[in-house]
Amino acid sequence: MSGSVRVTLNAEPLVDDAPAGVQNYIRALLRRLPSLGVQLEPLVAFHRLSTLAAAGLSHARRLSMPRNSLYKRWGRGHGSSVDASLFHAPTLAFPPRGEEPLVVTVHDLIFLEYPDEFGGGFVAQQKAMLERLGEADAVIVPSQATADALAGTEYAHEHVHVVPMGTDIEVPAEDDRTAILERLRVEKPYVLWIGTLDPWRNPEGVVRGFVEALDGGVPNGDDLSLYMVGPRGWWSSEVADFVSSRGLSDRVRRLDEQPAPARGALYADASAFVFPAFLDPSGAQLLEAMACGAPVVTSNASAMPEVAGAAAQLCDPHNFSSIGDALGKVLRDADLAGDLRRLGRKRAAEFTWDRTARDTLRTYRDVLSASPVSSPA
Repeated sequence: MSGSVRVTLNAEPLVDDAPAGVQNYIRALLRRLPSLGVQLEPLVAFHRLSTLAAAGLSHARRLSMPRNSLYKRWGRGHGSSVDASLFHAPTLAFPPRGEEPLVVTVHDLIFLEYPDEFGGGFVAQQKAMLERLGEADAVIVPSQATADALAGTEYAHEHVHVVPMGTDIEVPAEDDRTAILERLRVEKPYVLWIGTLDPWRNPEGVVRGFVEALDGGVPNGDDLSLYMVGPRGWWSSEVADFVSSRGLSDRVRRLDEQPAPARGALYADASAFVFPAFLDPSGAQLLEAMACGAPVVTSNASAMPEVAGAAAQLCDPHNFSSIGDALGKVLRDADLAGDLRRLGRKRAAEFTWDRTARDTLRTYRDVLSASPVSSPA
């Protein structure tokens, strides 16, 4: 099939409180799909023009109703045609299928596995959208792990396309890295973790695995620190008490969420990046760490092995000793750490936003080829 593809993309998450990973995904599509010949129209709810300008959406089509009203209307199955080849909803917020085909991206199903960690209203809204997922002509997911998770629910879909996410993070120059670490009061050597402190990311396993590695003996163990970077999220008093009881309060430090240049510096100078999550749908942090050359220790669950390939030391996230053993092995073996740095950079280079855009366009074309009611303009 040839010809131009006109796509309306729900860009509302860019002015919403959507996770950074979702926002990065939408921005990548907005920047890269037009260069592939897609006529892309971002769609937003009603906002002040200054708000849209701050989000980089001055050119977006602005509807007449605010977000809450719009999403409630969509949730009830009401909406109107968008006059495009198809409509792409990059999250579980989408109108009913009109004359144009509908593509929906499902990033994760964490709210089904950890419902108590979300507001009841949010979970109910997400479930209501999942119940309508059958209206979509195709569903995009970021990993085979997410595809498998969706297939195991009552919301399984016949047409699921795995489109991995990308990363474009860069490592700052050495002088800039030094300045960033000094500003953040980060001292080498250190082990790094980045993310939101949510239960499914296993922050307790990070801390206890770090202590297990210290107990097992590692080079510079008396000087080694653990930095946990990101929004506070969930942080149990038991973990804090454990850190204090081991006399490590000054060596296990939290840092607030950091912009990409600071993250790039932190990854690049880390002795290891440890990420023993129970659940992670896209491996975004793994991609960043590998792209910046950090030796990665991650779990053998969810999308982590799929994303990391052979470029990481795997562990059992449910076993603190396994986390500590894997981390200790990387810290003790300079050759292994060097191999993981090299393999990680090579692996991360396969996950680009350009690839994400190409695979997304391929999904659009597959849908349009199969649709009896739509064709490209």
